[in-house]
Amino acid sequence: MADNEYESILYEVTENVAKITFNLPQFGNALDFRGVKETLDALIRAEDDPEVGCVLITGSGKTFCAGFNLKEIPPIETLREDITDISSHFRHLALWWHQVFHRIVRIPKPVLSAVNGAAAGAGLGLALCSDMVVARENASFLCAWHTIGLANDATTSYSLVKIVGFRRAMELMYTNRTLNAEEAAEWQIVNRVYGEADFEENAWQIATQLAAGPTHLQGMAKESFHMGWRRSLEEATEFEIQNVMKSVEHPYFLNALKKFLNKENRSNLEQVKLPDGI
Repeated sequence: MADNEYESILYEVTENVAKITFNLPQFGNALDFRGVKETLDALIRAEDDPEVGCVLITGSGKTFCAGFNLKEIPPIETLREDITDISSHFRHLALWWHQVFHRIVRIPKPVLSAVNGAAAGAGLGLALCSDMVVARENASFLCAWHTIGLANDATTSYSLVKIVGFRRAMELMYTNRTLNAEEAAEWQIVNRVYGEADFEENAWQIATQLAAGPTHLQGMAKESFHMGWRRSLEEATEFEIQNVMKSVEHPYFLNALKKFLNKENRSNLEQVKLPDGI
């Protein structure tokens, strides 16, 4: 069911998938302050909704997300040597953006970004924070911060090196290189690339498959993977056994085990199958 109370995004829940669409194509889906707050609100709603098993994030038009809307920055010509206003603007905007990134990483449900065009700045950060990413063949990925005189942001200090590796992360940031969709897949920013004709269908198919999975187990895997980056081997394995015991106590376990032992519906225990062979 579509929800029209937002102005900068679209939010709808269909087939247990909460779809968040950035809806400012006239600005390349560069989110204004309202749009960032609305995105956070939509993520909280998706997390709290027991009917939602997966969150799908995408953009309207030809761009995924071009970061934040520069038109909201206080007029440069009035600032002179005093940058108090613009400094305050960036501080508050960053706090809201960071809550969005934190929520994507921490929500105990799969988050799939369907990158339909350019993902720049915070748009790249959104993709990096997501659990899985699929891209349209004309999509592109760009850091962009140094171009406008800003330090890197949008979780790149947390996520970028872990995903692409140190050397490639430095190259992306230092040279402001733009990756096309195929390069982004090679660098492991993207899981799969699809053509114009079948991009939306394949993205939706993956989202519904994720939504149909055992959400509580997906949430455990998600948390353990993120926390595992900072845990010792002993801490990681102790956390794993705690999750194993929680999963055994969940009603899903006995039903799944019985089906497996009876050789019924074994595909439920397999990986989500992506279109085109995975």
